[in-house]
Amino acid sequence: MKGWRLILGVFAGLLFVSMVLTRFQVVAPVALRAGVAPVTRLSVTAADNVRRAYVTLLQDRDQAAQVKALQKENDLLKQRTELLSREVGRLKQVLVITTTQAPNALALAQVIGVDPSPLQARLELNRGSRDGVRVHMPVTVPAGLVGQVVDVAPGQSTVLALVDPESAVGVTLQGNRGGRGVAHGTPPDRLRAEFSRGVPIKVGDVLVTNSQGGVFPVGIPVGRVEEVLPMGPNDISRTVIVKPAVDVGVVEDVTILEGL
Repeated sequence: MKGWRLILGVFAGLLFVSMVLTRFQVVAPVALRAGVAPVTRLSVTAADNVRRAYVTLLQDRDQAAQVKALQKENDLLKQRTELLSREVGRLKQVLVITTTQAPNALALAQVIGVDPSPLQARLELNRGSRDGVRVHMPVTVPAGLVGQVVDVAPGQSTVLALVDPESAVGVTLQGNRGGRGVAHGTPPDRLRAEFSRGVPIKVGDVLVTNSQGGVFPVGIPVGRVEEVLPMGPNDISRTVIVKPAVDVGVVEDVTILEGL
């Protein structure tokens, strides 16, 4: 600090002498100019460094603002891409269903609620009577049948899933192998189906819907036989445990079909 004060004092003194002498001569003496030059260069260099630092600070601030704006734009583009990807996936779902299950799809719907009771399996959808939804309409996904509509409001509807204890669906063996049975919901996540004694059903067989009840289109996957229960000598029906084709606990989008 003392050194800087000394330099400034010398500079001021030289400057004063220069001002006095300039009253008597236009050009400063060479010795005086030589003495003042180092301090002048130092001042110019310091001022230039300050100017550059200020310009750099402004540039960094502008670049930070640009980076923030680009990040925000990138986030918006990601959100739009995700929405478009989901919409494409939903449209593909409808295409699969209309070509493999039933051509009469009414609408896509999102699952907006699930019954929390472990003894029931009901879903709330964001489609209702305003969208043409009616009671008994089948609800499905590409993997298989979900259930049927049991209650309708203007803006939403309730689906009774296959594993609900109040659910019943007519089933048969996939591949035109015959055998007509009825599958009832068995909470929390299985079905219990009954066939006549002579149906050659075994573990691994796939069950699909039949025309019984007049609600569901024929041939929609319902589930796979997981266990064939032993029969007693007096039993007239064969009972099997079925794992559903669809886990309703993870379903997000479904397709509502027109009734038969």
